[in-house]
Amino acid sequence: MIGALWTGISGLSSQQKALDNESNNIANVNTIGYKASRISFADQMYQDRIGKGSKVLDAEKLYTQGNLKLTGVNYDMALSGDGFFTVVNTRSAGAAETLYTRAGNFRMGDNGTLQDAAGNEVQGWMMTAIDSQNDVTSTNPNINVFTTDYSKLLSSKIINHSTYVETITAKATDYTTTAKSDSTTVFSGDGGKTKSSKISDIEEAIKDYTSWLQKLKDEPDASSSTSISQTSQINFKTGNGNSVISKDSDQVYVYINGNKYSQNFIVTSASAELKAELYAADQALPLASRQGYADPTGTLTTAESALYDKEAGKIATYKGLADKISQIPGLVATTAIDSGGADVFNTSETYKDSTKNVDMLKGIIQIKSLIPGQEFTISEVAEQSGNTIIQGNYQNSTLASKGSGIGALETSRDTLAKLITGKQQDVYTPTNLQIDGTAKDYTYGISIYDKELKINTPIPNDGGIPPQALNIFIDNATSVDDMVTQINANTDLSAQIVARNVNGNLVIQTLDSNYDVEFTSNLKISDDNTGTAGAPAGTFTSIDINGNYSGRKGAGAEFIEIVNTVDQTSSKGSLQLRLDTLGISDSAFGEFSVDSTGLITMKQDGAEFAVGQVAIAVFNNNRGLNPMGDNLLAKTNESGDPIYNLNNNKTAKIESKTLELSTADLSESLVNLMVFQRAFEANAKSITTSDDILNTLINLKR
Repeated sequence: MIGALWTGISGLSSQQKALDNESNNIANVNTIGYKASRISFADQMYQDRIGKGSKVLDAEKLYTQGNLKLTGVNYDMALSGDGFFTVVNTRSAGAAETLYTRAGNFRMGDNGTLQDAAGNEVQGWMMTAIDSQNDVTSTNPNINVFTTDYSKLLSSKIINHSTYVETITAKATDYTTTAKSDSTTVFSGDGGKTKSSKISDIEEAIKDYTSWLQKLKDEPDASSSTSISQTSQINFKTGNGNSVISKDSDQVYVYINGNKYSQNFIVTSASAELKAELYAADQALPLASRQGYADPTGTLTTAESALYDKEAGKIATYKGLADKISQIPGLVATTAIDSGGADVFNTSETYKDSTKNVDMLKGIIQIKSLIPGQEFTISEVAEQSGNTIIQGNYQNSTLASKGSGIGALETSRDTLAKLITGKQQDVYTPTNLQIDGTAKDYTYGISIYDKELKINTPIPNDGGIPPQALNIFIDNATSVDDMVTQINANTDLSAQIVARNVNGNLVIQTLDSNYDVEFTSNLKISDDNTGTAGAPAGTFTSIDINGNYSGRKGAGAEFIEIVNTVDQTSSKGSLQLRLDTLGISDSAFGEFSVDSTGLITMKQDGAEFAVGQVAIAVFNNNRGLNPMGDNLLAKTNESGDPIYNLNNNKTAKIESKTLELSTADLSESLVNLMVFQRAFEANAKSITTSDDILNTLINLKR
């Protein structure tokens, strides 16, 4: 009788635990990510083949997939398949504890990290800190994050490599408002662009940049090589120097990509300076090669003046056609001179831009593609007067070549940045310079921003700390060419700028290699021109640049590209979501989203940035995990250590804006409650029955 009594008691205890477990399932029927548990009963030891009741071996979690509910909340995530989110409790004192959960009702914490409802920080592969020297390409040395000034999104792509994910994003300030037309007075024949053509060039470059970004996205590990721009020359004069244009109905034309671009003869009068220049150049030639210009210092006949005027018209016409070609999106044209002096083209020759009148009479126009790798086709070059057509020559001195991979992308990026920003060009007219043929002394130097020292540095300087200006002495300059020669002769200046004579004006520009640099010119003229070289004398007065003609060769806006990376081989940590903390933008927040692999992106002003990847842990034995409350689980020796796969391969898929519901089944639990209640009552009955029998035995003894 005593055995039956204790057997019934063990049954009561077992059923009570079952009732407790089922009550917990019912209580958590609406708990996100909750996994229902069940009681594993076992019989106890036997004596004479009679058992001694039951016991509870385990209350085991059943890691079955819960139903998924679409919530539409950005930060909500659900796991579809095997795996657990990893979180760290950073609020407790001492070492942070790593725990695991299926509950994906996350949020952004006050410190910008992704957190669960209890404030534990979600773990994953973090975004690598941005290196402003290597990850940022900016035309403004003071800006290395996206600011509100950069209102133009040029392109943005998330590129998945084998072991890392990178986001490449480029923005610009509003180039449509900063762009202005180049002065035709100064830059005619020298690649001058109108405002609209500058904007069109940028749009073409954006298309090219975007296409290379897409190609890199499609083939992230493609081989790398740079693209090369096409350069071609056209020549309107044949080998014997014939030219037929002389009146306003005549024209020169060229076919580019099947389209005809023409310029009617521009009737104009030759200036005294042009006449003197042509006459001097003609007299320097062998007698047999001279054009026969009359001495312009004397009285000219009508025919002699007409010859000069005809030459002036040719120059204006060639320059006019070059200007028209420069308005074609993606192309720029300049009048040029060959190195050999012959009219027959030779690809081994070097062709230089030139607006010198004598050079322009050769009728050579050099055409360059502004978009690397973009080919253009020239099919005919000619001069036409009535029914008379004289064919010219054309050649490609540099063929277009498309690159590949990151090299081609960088070439395209640099081109785009150069068109958006443009080289600075300071212009001084002969009037500004007080050029009148008499010798004058000047001093010249520039101040430039040093990106490394982050200070304005004079050039040339004495090398001191801080450096002091050592402006060069321009001695006895009688012309713009004199000033150009002496400025370019200084090695310190020539490392930063180049001086040019453009249509008789002094133009000082940054180099192609440092097009984004801004400099401040310091040009002064002496009132006493008796000084010797290296020893300027008298009082020097500053000469300001010509504000009407100076500016930037491009659109005068700013460009910035930022590359941010999520390295999937790095150690895991808390996932930061604030874009200002990450060093991407000065504006903190964006639109959160996550893909099926756990890659987190923040979208701001149309650009999406991959800022981290949620890490999904898998275990050899999920049932070995120890429930800790607050939807959290801890690893044990039985569960083993967590296993993480690169890019969360072979783990659960993440469903965004979705939550996994509890696997507790209310109807099943209610049925189980009745079953456990009856079992409890039956065990109680066995106890009372045993007690009654025991009392009967005791009464028999009495």
